[in-house]
Amino acid sequence: MVTALDRFRESSLRRRRRAERANYRLDVQGLRALAVVAVFAAHLVDWPRGGTVGIDVFFVVSGFFVTDLLLRSAEPAGSVPLGRFWLDRARRILPAAIVVVLATYLASMALLPDTAHQTGVDALFSLAFLANWHFASQGADASAATDAASPLLHYWPLAIEEQFYLVWPLLILAITAVVARRAWSRERWLGTIAAATGLVTAASLAWATYESAAAPHWAFFNTFARVWELGAGALLATAVGTLALIPMWVKPILSWLGVALIVAAMAVIDPEAGGFPVPWVLLPVAGTVLVIAAGVGTEPVFQPLLRNRVATYLGDLSYALYLVHWPVIVLLATAMHTDVYYYVAVLALSFGLAIACHHFIEEPLRQFNWDAVRQARQDMKHGLFHVERATKVAGVAALVLITLAVIAFAARPDRFEPAQHALPCCGHVG
Repeated sequence: MVTALDRFRESSLRRRRRAERANYRLDVQGLRALAVVAVFAAHLVDWPRGGTVGIDVFFVVSGFFVTDLLLRSAEPAGSVPLGRFWLDRARRILPAAIVVVLATYLASMALLPDTAHQTGVDALFSLAFLANWHFASQGADASAATDAASPLLHYWPLAIEEQFYLVWPLLILAITAVVARRAWSRERWLGTIAAATGLVTAASLAWATYESAAAPHWAFFNTFARVWELGAGALLATAVGTLALIPMWVKPILSWLGVALIVAAMAVIDPEAGGFPVPWVLLPVAGTVLVIAAGVGTEPVFQPLLRNRVATYLGDLSYALYLVHWPVIVLLATAMHTDVYYYVAVLALSFGLAIACHHFIEEPLRQFNWDAVRQARQDMKHGLFHVERATKVAGVAALVLITLAVIAFAARPDRFEPAQHALPCCGHVG
């Protein structure tokens, strides 16, 4: 017999699947590929000089898709499924992030024993998604190679995104609850969310403009000075109905203009010069906004540069590749001369680890049936035992226990002597 609860769950599942389908676009996967390759190249060979603005591309993309997902999955009665949203984000982000942090820390114990304790501290802040504030308080200059000692320095953008994912749904939930009580239309609901998003984005941009001039170091890492980039993507998500009405002949122009702006930003921006992040970051942000807007409501077949198989596969790998590339660059530099063999080794190891991480960690754990954990608990209460289900639960439990053990080990300052030397580094971080 189908109960009201079953119908509710089925309705929620349909909404989630619809939102997930809308959350994947081939041209945006290509955009992710362009961004991660540029960041990788800038970190490895310091070219293109502005390649690290690929991180800003990621911010806009994340703001758009996360907000679009929240709006599509919102309940008609006036609630947003926060638990499901946060669980989905955890499935997407945590498995690979945790594995890379642990592997990096263990590798640093072998290759960089003098700084392994500090790397352990960095790992704690990275796992807590507070890396941006941690490195800012340390005075780490993400534009200077001599200060890029930590193989986990690249976790600062992930921290900003996670902080956004934690707070942003609460704002949408609050607005949705108010709208539900007042029985406003969906159009008025979206308008209210758009207005709130615009205010947050404008305030953040104003703060980023001030801080980029007064304290560029803090502006670089500060969540409040970066959230406007995610807000730009979020604003797009509130206007998808309007964006879908853009004439077809205009869409290719917008898309190619957006790509041109991003490439130009990578070519001309110098993160070590003045005006960074603001106003220079406005260039790649505007380019990303144009590409996303051009593809709303239609399949952007006019964008072969971003939609080909190589680009979209690299886009699928982009998260894993971003996670592994910087530790590989830093750690291999301690074991090899920076000659042609070093660069070949960095490329081979980074892409090899990214492919393995994506296919054997990221995807399986993201698709893991977490309901099996709850069901296993119920089975134990009733004296039942399912080998397959128990194996899955044991695997997750093992990962959690290993993580806790390594964190406890990392937190012991008596394990290592204080760092004596800064790490060698290739390229700037930003």
